[in-house]
Amino acid sequence: MNKANIFMGAGWVGLAGIGGFLISALDVIPAWVAIAGGLIAVAACWTMLFTRNADEYTRGLWTSGASTAFAIMLILFLTVPFFEGVYDGFNDAHNGTDAAERDIPAILTIASAIAGFYIGLFWKRLFGT
Repeated sequence: MNKANIFMGAGWVGLAGIGGFLISALDVIPAWVAIAGGLIAVAACWTMLFTRNADEYTRGLWTSGASTAFAIMLILFLTVPFFEGVYDGFNDAHNGTDAAERDIPAILTIASAIAGFYIGLFWKRLFGT
């Protein structure tokens, strides 16, 4: 089995891990499925990191996925605090309280970046653009 095949297989395994992570949000599946799905997706990313230079095609797939993940991370890094501040300010003004709490979990940016990586990778793989 060559590096390109390992890279392609890891892409499918990571996509399945993301699917398990998303399905666990339905609350009918135990929480360990989300943890396992997230760990599988991250392990597949590491596998693809070490096999990304197998050929020009896999390098292009990796670059597309990494660029998409980076763009999503930057967008969320800049916009999530703003929207959370607006949401907290709106609630505080209407409820008469001054309890600034974190309503949006910090893991949202990381999970979105990993999902964005797979979106970019498979977009390039399916459509070639």
